[in-house]
Amino acid sequence: MKAIIVGCGISGATAAFLLKRKGYDVEVFETRPHIAGNCYDEIQNGVVIHKYGAHVFHTNIDKVWNFVNQFAHFNTFCPIVYADTKKGIIPIPFDDRGKDIIGPQTPDDIVDLIFRDYSEKMWGKKWEDLPAEITSRIPRIREGINPCYHKDKYHGVPINGYVDMFTNMLDGIKVHIGCNDNDWKKKKADLFVYTGKIDQYFDYCYGRLGYRSLIFDWASKPKQKYFQVNECNQDKKWLREIDHSFFYDQNVENTITHREYSCEHDDTNEAFYPENYGDNPLLLKQYNNLVKQEHNVIFTGRLATYKYIDLDTAIAQTMMKLDRYFNGKKSK
Repeated sequence: MKAIIVGCGISGATAAFLLKRKGYDVEVFETRPHIAGNCYDEIQNGVVIHKYGAHVFHTNIDKVWNFVNQFAHFNTFCPIVYADTKKGIIPIPFDDRGKDIIGPQTPDDIVDLIFRDYSEKMWGKKWEDLPAEITSRIPRIREGINPCYHKDKYHGVPINGYVDMFTNMLDGIKVHIGCNDNDWKKKKADLFVYTGKIDQYFDYCYGRLGYRSLIFDWASKPKQKYFQVNECNQDKKWLREIDHSFFYDQNVENTITHREYSCEHDDTNEAFYPENYGDNPLLLKQYNNLVKQEHNVIFTGRLATYKYIDLDTAIAQTMMKLDRYFNGKKSK
């Protein structure tokens, strides 16, 4: 039995490992010149950097945590995030630490202070026009004190890096990197797992779905006071600045930082976030109708399902779709 995986991010690597374990001859096709997708990391000037923005693994799902721990040992890093606001720099989510700095705030105050300008820069839309899928992800106010941005049971980054983790996941599997978009189509297989853009799979026959991309502005600087500072003022165009030496608590004098700027996705950059608003939901419905007509193709991951999901959800989604496929329930 032959399986072709399109994309070597977390969804593709998960599918590749699980299918190999089931006895499939697996090949992976990736357009980037490396494995690990957006989790790709490397060392620059002695500092481990996440090339496509910070990726901290966090989950409440025991099955997912046990799965990734087959391939890597994780440290206990959890991001402590601050926001540069009109009232100064405060920790987020807003809790008793923030109250001590600027006093009590209502949930609406927090939206205006921390999330409105940031989200409008991120998505290129007014806050009121953004769907609940986006706005509901934002923790308004948290009681007490919990410096960790995530409240999940498990969190951290692989001690030896994400590339090492993905290398272990893909052990014994043929991986093609630096491919063009159509190389995988030349192959015959019993099963295809597709993790790319859903509209691209169907050659944009109904038109292009909208995605957001990111521009990364890298710099060498003295070690920063904070791991991450979200820029919540509209006059400063970047979204956030991150000091990568914090991932592994590196005691360095000079570090590597990046600032992120949001932009529209086009053929010159990577698609990071689906714009699931405006005309896109209706367009997506048309593409999903085509998905239902496909045979022996599983669509999984953020781009293929056009859903704003985290790493752990992408793994859980891929596991679920493969289980349904092998249980005879066709699911895309």
